[in-house]
Amino acid sequence: MTNDQKLELIQSYIDDIKAYADNEDMPYNEKQHIRRALTAYEDLFEDTKRGKIDPDVLHENITSFLYMLQ
Repeated sequence: MTNDQKLELIQSYIDDIKAYADNEDMPYNEKQHIRRALTAYEDLFEDTKRGKIDPDVLHENITSFLYMLQ
């Protein structure tokens, strides 16, 4: 898998987190935690696009987070 493909996959995961954060049934405090994580992942994604972070590292981290949400 190329780095561009990994970045596309990571972006789709970030979109999934956004959708999860917009869930109306979720309690307010949980939404706050999800939104903080979303902000952090968006910042890390920008750093990854700039080459500061290895896409594999971010991919592993964000998939672990998504697994935790299930």
